Amino acid sequence: MGGTGNGAKRKYSVFAQLHNETKGWGGAALRRGYVAKGHGGQRRAFKVKLIGEGVNDYSGPYREAFTDAFTEVRNVDPTSLRGSLGVLDPTPNNSADLGENRDLFMFSLNGRDLSATKSFVDKNVSDEELRIRKSFSSLTSPRDEASREVDEALVFLGRVTGTAYRHGIPVDLPMPLQTVWKPIVEEESKDQDRLRELDELAFRLSKGGDFSPLVWWQQRMLNSFVEGMSNVLPVEILTLLDGEELRGLVCGNEDVDVDLLRSVVEYEGYDEKDDVIQFFWDTLRELTNSERKLFLQFVWARTRLPLKKSDFEAPFKIQRDSGNTGGKADAALPSASTCFFSLALPEYTNKSVLKDKLLFAINNVTTMETDFQTNSAEIAEGYRAF
Repeated sequence: MGGTGNGAKRKYSVFAQLHNETKGWGGAALRRGYVAKGHGGQRRAFKVKLIGEGVNDYSGPYREAFTDAFTEVRNVDPTSLRGSLGVLDPTPNNSADLGENRDLFMFSLNGRDLSATKSFVDKNVSDEELRIRKSFSSLTSPRDEASREVDEALVFLGRVTGTAYRHGIPVDLPMPLQTVWKPIVEEESKDQDRLRELDELAFRLSKGGDFSPLVWWQQRMLNSFVEGMSNVLPVEILTLLDGEELRGLVCGNEDVDVDLLRSVVEYEGYDEKDDVIQFFWDTLRELTNSERKLFLQFVWARTRLPLKKSDFEAPFKIQRDSGNTGGKADAALPSASTCFFSLALPEYTNKSVLKDKLLFAINNVTTMETDFQTNSAEIAEGYRAF
C-alpha cells in the first residue's frame, strides 16, 4: 500500500465504496437494468445516496458515481508517479511524455519489481511452451500480496466497466489498444507493438527482442479485468468486434463533439437564433477538450458523449433561467440538473460574461444540492463514516 494519504484514498474513495457495497453481489445484480419513471430513461442496477448532499437519485448521482470512480483510478500520486488507488498506473510513455501514446494508463504494478518476472520466463523454452505460458499467465506467474491486491481491484474494475456499458454510460478509460482492447476481442497484436504503445524507450532499447516483462505482466493482469467484465457482459461474443470498435462502445468519444451535442439539443424559453444561444455554442467551441469534459460532467454527470446521435437516451436541454433576468442575469451563474441533462442559462448580455460564468461554474461546482435541504444529523452521519 502507499503512504497515509493514498491509504485513505484507497479506503474511502468512491471506487472503494462501490467495491465494498457490491462485493457480495452476483453478476445478475449488476446485469439488471431497471428504468424508473421520470429518470430520463437511465438504466441502473442500484440507487446512489450522497451523504450530506441534498439530492435525489433520479439518475444524475448514479452516473456521477461511475464518473468519479473512473476519475479516481486515473489519479496519479505526484511523489511516486503511480496510481493513487493501485488499480491503474500511467504508462512509461505517459510519465515521460514520450512517444505517440502519452495519455494512456496500464494495469498497476503496485510497486512490483518486474526483474523477477524476466527470470521466470526462460527464453530457452520452446515456442509452444512460451505460447502456453502466455495463454495461462494468470495461473503460471508468481503471486504475492501486491499482485493479489491488484487482481482483486481489476476484477472489480472489469465489473464496473461492464455495468457502465450495459447501462449506456461511456467511461473515461484510456487503456492501450494493443495491450487491452485487441486481446479482449482476440485480435492479433504483436508484442513489439504492445511494448511500443506502453514504453517507447524500452522498445528502442529492445532491438526487436520478443520478451518484455512489462508486456507479460499486463497480459497477466488483463485476465483479471476480463474476468470481472465476464460477470456482466457475454465476453464470448465480443470477438464479433475489433479492438477499436470495443473501445468506442465502452469509452464513447474521447473528444467532446460540439456538433454532436448540438444535434440533440432542445430549447425551453430560448430560440436557436437568440444571441445568448450563439454566445453559448461559440464559447463551447473555444474551450479545450478537458474543459468540455468538465462541462459535460456539470450538466450530465459524465465526461464522454456517445459515439452517435441515436445512442443518446435523452436530449440536451437549454432552459431560460427565469429567476435571473434583466439586470440580474450578468451576476448569476448557470445551473444544471444532471438527472435530466439540462442547463439553466441566464440571458447574458455578451459572450465574455457567459464564458467567465460558465468556466467558474464547471471548475468550482462539485456538489448536487438542489433537490432538498440537508440536515446536520445526516451530515454528521457522513462524517462519522469516515
